[in-house]
Amino acid sequence: MRFSFRKKDDGPRWVDSAALGWTPDEPLDFEPRFKGAPTWQYESEPAEPRAATPEPALRLAKPVPQPQAEAPPPAPELPPQPANNNKAPNVLLQRLGIGLGQGLALYLLLQSHALNFWPGSNPELFAALFLALLFAPTVAQEGLGEIENRLLALWSGTVAFTLATLGLYQQWRMQGAPEHSGVTLIVLAAVTLMVAQVLLRAALREGKLLAGYRSYFDTAWTLAVRLLIWAALTGIAFALIGSGNSLLNWLRSHHPAVPLIVAPSLLILLLLGLVSAAAFDMTAQGSWTRRQVMDALLACCTMALPRLIVVSVAALAIGFVRAPLSLAAAVALAGLLLIAFNASYRGDDNRTRWRKTSEGIAAFLVVALAGVAAVALHLRVIELGWTAERMLAAAAIAMLTLYGLAYGGAALIGLGGGLWMKPIERANLVLALVTIAACLALSTPLADPLRLAVAAQAARAEHNPDTFDFAWLQRDGGRFGHDALLAMTQGHNPAIARQAALALSAPAETEPPAPTEIGANITVRTPGARLPNSLLDQDWSGAPVPPCLTRPAQACDAWFLDLDGDGVNEILLVHGSEARWWAAVMKLEQGKWAPAATLASPPCRGSLAAMRAGGVTLAGPLPHWRDVLVAGLRLSPIPAPKADLPCPK
Repeated sequence: MRFSFRKKDDGPRWVDSAALGWTPDEPLDFEPRFKGAPTWQYESEPAEPRAATPEPALRLAKPVPQPQAEAPPPAPELPPQPANNNKAPNVLLQRLGIGLGQGLALYLLLQSHALNFWPGSNPELFAALFLALLFAPTVAQEGLGEIENRLLALWSGTVAFTLATLGLYQQWRMQGAPEHSGVTLIVLAAVTLMVAQVLLRAALREGKLLAGYRSYFDTAWTLAVRLLIWAALTGIAFALIGSGNSLLNWLRSHHPAVPLIVAPSLLILLLLGLVSAAAFDMTAQGSWTRRQVMDALLACCTMALPRLIVVSVAALAIGFVRAPLSLAAAVALAGLLLIAFNASYRGDDNRTRWRKTSEGIAAFLVVALAGVAAVALHLRVIELGWTAERMLAAAAIAMLTLYGLAYGGAALIGLGGGLWMKPIERANLVLALVTIAACLALSTPLADPLRLAVAAQAARAEHNPDTFDFAWLQRDGGRFGHDALLAMTQGHNPAIARQAALALSAPAETEPPAPTEIGANITVRTPGARLPNSLLDQDWSGAPVPPCLTRPAQACDAWFLDLDGDGVNEILLVHGSEARWWAAVMKLEQGKWAPAATLASPPCRGSLAAMRAGGVTLAGPLPHWRDVLVAGLRLSPIPAPKADLPCPK
């Protein structure tokens, strides 16, 4: 039995009516590929009885003769194009050349610094070139083959010029500051370059200034993986090479006939340059190593998020119950939470429930940890004041707070019905720009942490001069601290001026001066008197005495006066300037000289010049010391138990 599924109604269809107003278009007419090929044409065929309008049908027609047209000129043959395999071109030789050039340039620069010839003899130029050579070739190696060559050259040149400028400023501000201060600039420069490189690569990837979140995410984690592998291989290579002597000793023992005249430092830098180039080449675009390490890193960070939450909650609880959480621990936990949070989010809408829950808890924990760190920093500043390191810690806490508030706000929006954590995509871009601006500000005079710390400490000294550490300004304040001390010596507070002058003249951590140098420092103003050898030969290390006894090229004036009326002259050692001067009464007791009293200048200028002109006399005796008359002014020595002497180091 056969079943018919056609309608019994053979009347006209509504689609065939004139009211529809539709007529089929003629198909495109394609030229035949070869002569005599058949062409497809539309032809009409009789309509079925039920249809009022004929339907077009395809029919293979006979070949239609085509008009003979002039043959176009043959197109030039193009070279065969390689298949698109999503891999960067092979630029290993270029990377090796950049690595060798970087190693050789750093070696020559360090050698010039060690041998004290140009450009290493110029501290500012040395710092500028060293910082530029440290980062600019690395930026070029990372982008080679993945960024257009002209753009990469422009970008690398901009990086080199900017870092050289920052290096000049860093060396200028570090005058007298500890050498480790330069590490701060290296860290800030590395953070700035990483964020800027991510923004540049993501913009080039999508061909627009503001790329999508997924591009930023992929670029950031890819760059992190490449730098991680680069750092690991470079560290392993440096550990294997050692100081250079171990490798050379091995070569000497195994190949004694080979003359080894290569300097160890040159060998180290050249090999490290080669390893750096190889590390970037093996993690080029589309490489297996790059993909596998990135997948493993994202998985590890995602799985670490709930564990970090447990550790953070436990640390906060212990901090409230027992010992408070330290500043470094709070900042470190907040930073790790942010990294794990972004690894879990990834811009993926199909995340599991435990990942979404962990992200929400982590957002609020970042705010809590930043608050604990801020409290710890505040207590430290109240006790000891600001330093450059504490200024940097404050900047880090401020950035963590901004991230925490942005992520916490995104969580609240998600709880209110919005897409879960979706607002962080735009917040991450804004905060990345804020990070670049903050790092550049901290590396320049705009918000130099050392300058801000010195200004805060100088203001603190005005309120608490008795407990203020004036030596910090000279020891760790760099150029800013030195200038602040000079300004204090010209101030209206005599106690602060004296402490500032003592700090400026404090001996550096060098060898103590020889007796002849001490004798050259002191000018005897009493006619016919000579400095005793016992004063010059005595060890004054750490003693609270005038700087002319402990530091070369520090001038003092000496008067021999019997200030206590025992028939033996004491030595009045005066140091300072016309604006402010101070004196120590040196007395010989049991064969050793010691400061027995101090004397401060009157609040007027010209007293030191009057003393040098012979205007020093003694007044009537007192129970302990006689007063000193200077140009008609009566000055009373302060006995040693109450004397305002500098504290020993």
